[in-house]
Amino acid sequence: MVNQQSQSTQTAEEQAIPTRDGWPLIGILPELFQADPYQYLKNVMLKDGDLVKLNIFTKPVYLVSHPDYFQRILRDNYQNYRKPDMFYKIGKSVIGNGLVVSSGPFWLRQRRMIQPHLHRKQLVNLYASMVDATNEILKGWEEIASHNGEIDLGDEMRALIGRILTCAMFGTEILKPEEIVDVSNRVRRIFKFVGETFYMTLMPKWLPVPGLKEFENDIKVTKDMVNEIIIRCRRDKETSAGLIRMLIDSVDEESHEQMTEQQLVDEVMTIVTAGYETTAVTLTWLGVVIEKNPEVLEKLQAEIDQVLGGRTPSFQDIPQLIYTRQVFSEILRMYPPTAFLPRALNEADQLGNYQLPEDALVLIFFYGLHHNPRIWDKPEEFIPERFATEGGPNQHPFAYLPFSSGPRKCAGDEFALLEAIMVIAMVIQKFNIAVVPNQTFTAKLGGSMYPEYGVKVALSLRS
Repeated sequence: MVNQQSQSTQTAEEQAIPTRDGWPLIGILPELFQADPYQYLKNVMLKDGDLVKLNIFTKPVYLVSHPDYFQRILRDNYQNYRKPDMFYKIGKSVIGNGLVVSSGPFWLRQRRMIQPHLHRKQLVNLYASMVDATNEILKGWEEIASHNGEIDLGDEMRALIGRILTCAMFGTEILKPEEIVDVSNRVRRIFKFVGETFYMTLMPKWLPVPGLKEFENDIKVTKDMVNEIIIRCRRDKETSAGLIRMLIDSVDEESHEQMTEQQLVDEVMTIVTAGYETTAVTLTWLGVVIEKNPEVLEKLQAEIDQVLGGRTPSFQDIPQLIYTRQVFSEILRMYPPTAFLPRALNEADQLGNYQLPEDALVLIFFYGLHHNPRIWDKPEEFIPERFATEGGPNQHPFAYLPFSSGPRKCAGDEFALLEAIMVIAMVIQKFNIAVVPNQTFTAKLGGSMYPEYGVKVALSLRS
C-alpha cells in the first residue's frame, strides 16, 4: 500500500523527496481519519524525515517538520509562500480581508495600525475587563465545585475565553450582558464549524457541508452586531471602552488614514476568532497535563499561593508567575493549538536538499516540529523547566513556534500569554481539577488540535 522512497546520495537539485503514496486514487486519506491522525503524521516524520511528500487524491502535499525549512518558508522567502485559497476560503467568509488573510501593502498598513494595541504596554488598559469576565465565569464553577460536580473543561474554557475576548474587545459599558453571551456563543459555533470543515478542502467539492446554513447565519448576525457596536462606540465616545475603541481611533502613521467601516468589521472578526481558539484549546490540555504530571500541579499551586497570597492576580503579578508561564509554554509545545499551517509556492523553491515545484502545497507541521527528536531532547516528556532560561530553550530560533514566526507571526501573542497566565492562576488558586477516569484525549484532524471527546473533569474547591 505504501511506497517509501529512500533518500538518495544525488546532488541537492536531484535528490528525491521521500513519498507516501497510500491507496490508489485517494492516497493516504484513510490514515488521516484514523483514531490519532497527528500521531500518524508524526510517525511519518520520524520514519521518513523532515520533508515528506504525501499523496492525497490527485494533489500531493509536502509535510515539513524541520526548523531550517520553517525559517525559509516563514521568514527568508515568505513572499514566495502564499496562503492557498482552498484552505482559507471558509476563513475569508468570516474575517473578510482581515489581518490573517490579507497580503501586500494593505496587510502591512493594517498590521501597523493593529500591532501597537496588542502590545503589553497597551494591554494594561484591557486587563481589568479580562479579570472581571473571568470572575463571572468562575462564579458558575464555584457552584458546581461546591457539590463536587463535573464539567467539560473544553466547553468551559471556550465559554471563558469567549467572554474575556468579547469584554476586552467591546468593553462592558457599551455591550449589554445578554449581547456578551450571544456574541461569545456565536463565535464558539463559528470557530467550531471552521475547524470541523477545514479538512474538507481536500475532499471533492460536490460533497455536502453539514451545518453551513447555521454557520452563515452566525456570521451575518455577528457582523451585524459588530457594525452596531461600532456605531455605538462612535456615538458614545465617553463611555465606550475596549480594544474596538482603540481600533476606531487608530491612524496609520504613513498614510494618516483610518480604517473604513468594512476594515474595522474584518479586523474585529479576525482578532476575536483568531484569539479565541488558541488559548481555549491550550487551556483545555491543562487538565490532561496536571493529571499526568501531579508534580506540575503541586509546583503551580505553590507558586500561585506564594505570589498572590489568595488575592486576584494584578497586571503587575503576571511577570512574577514564572513557573506558570513555563507550564503554558510547554503545553503550547506539546499540544500546539494550530498543528499545521498550509502554504502554496508561487515559484519553485529549494528546501535543504529538496526541490519543490511551482504551486506545490506545503503543510508546515508545527506538531511535528515540536516533537522532533532530532531537534528536541525528550520531546514526549512534559518538562516546563526547559523554558526556564530567558528566551526559552537553547534551540534553533525556529524550533519553537506556537504563534508561528516571521513577518506574519501572530499579532496577538502577548495578549494570549497574558490571558492564559491570568486564567491558569485564577483557576488553580480556587479549584482542584481531577480528570474523570476512562477518557481518551486524541485530536481529530481540523483547524485546531482539540481533544475530540473533550476533557471531563471533577471540580472541588481548594481548602
